[in-house]
Amino acid sequence: METIKGVKYSELQLADVVVLSEIVYGTATVKQIKDGTITFFRPYVHTEDFSYTGGVLCFVGIEEFTVSVDSGGEVELLERKGLK
Repeated sequence: METIKGVKYSELQLADVVVLSEIVYGTATVKQIKDGTITFFRPYVHTEDFSYTGGVLCFVGIEEFTVSVDSGGEVELLERKGLK
């Protein structure tokens, strides 16, 4: 699927993968759409600001956040899955 820019929040579907910002880990997946709110799910990696003989300490996390469907926001759609 070709990426689609300017997709409104109101047009998103479950499991859509979108670009929220042009930074590393700036993509998120639509986890839930309920009561006019979209819940996004986004993994991220954080590293310590020092190294040791084993390299650098890495932490993997998950961020969940919500936006209102009616907020007027737009995103770039990377992938749309046809859920069964």
